[in-house]
Amino acid sequence: MTFIQKLQAAQESRASWLCVGIDPVPDLMPPGVDLLAFGQRIVEATAEFACAFKPNLAFFLAYGIEGMQALHGIIDAVPSEIPVILDAKFGDIAYTAGYYARAAFDILGADAVTVSPYVGMDAVTPLLDYADRMVFVHVRSTNTTGNDFQLWPTEQSPLYRFVTAQVNTLAGKHPGQLGLMVGATQPHDLAQLRSWAPNLPFLIPGIGVQQGDLSIAARYGSTRTGIGPVISIGRSIVYASQQDNYVAAAHAAAQEWAVRICSRTGSDR
Repeated sequence: MTFIQKLQAAQESRASWLCVGIDPVPDLMPPGVDLLAFGQRIVEATAEFACAFKPNLAFFLAYGIEGMQALHGIIDAVPSEIPVILDAKFGDIAYTAGYYARAAFDILGADAVTVSPYVGMDAVTPLLDYADRMVFVHVRSTNTTGNDFQLWPTEQSPLYRFVTAQVNTLAGKHPGQLGLMVGATQPHDLAQLRSWAPNLPFLIPGIGVQQGDLSIAARYGSTRTGIGPVISIGRSIVYASQQDNYVAAAHAAAQEWAVRICSRTGSDR
C-alpha cells in the first residue's frame, strides 16, 4: 500500500484523525522504564485511536546508539496498518537528501518523513524516488520566530506561499507523495494554505501543550478529495501520567483526544 492508501484506511477504520507524537524526554518518563519499553507500551496503549504515529528523531538521537535502536524497535511495534511519520525535518542538498531517504525508509522503515525546504527543492526530490512513501514539507511552523523568515517579504506575499506553490507543482509530477506540515498555532495561515493547496494532505502539529486551534485544524485540514488531516498530539498523551499508571493514562488521553477531534468535524468522525 502507498502511504495515502494506508492513511486513509486507518482514518476510516478508526474514525480518527489523531496522530500520536512520540518525543521521549528522560525527566518526564516514569522512573525505571527504559526507552524501548516506554515507546512500545505507548504504541500499544494508543493504537486503537491513532491514524498515524510520529516519532521525533531528535529525541532519539539524544540517547545515542540506544536511542536509534529504540526508535527502530518502536517503529517495528506499530501495527502494520498504521503509517509511521518520522519527524526529522531533513533539509540538505540532493546528494545528502538521498541518504536521508535511505535512512528513513530503508533502515528505519518509516512510511513518511518531514522535510524543511528552505535550501530548495533539492531537499525534497530525492525522497520522491520512493513512490509508496510520503514527504511532508514543513511550510508553516508553530514557533513565533519562524515568522522572521516565513513571512518575508510581506504578510500578503509570504515566502511560505511561494514554497507551497513549488510543492503543488512537484505534486503534479508525484501524485500522492507530497503533503504540507502546517502548525495549528497559525490558524489563519492554515486556512489560507488550504485554499492554496486543496489537494495536499496536512500534517498539523501544535495542538495540545502548544494550544493551537483544533477547530480550524479540523475545519480546514481535509483535502478536496477527502483525505483527513493528520492532527499530531504528543506530550498531552505520552505524558498524561509520569507514574506507573502511564500506560492507562496514555490510553485514556488518546481516546479523549480522538473524541475531541471528532466533535470539531461536524461529522461522525
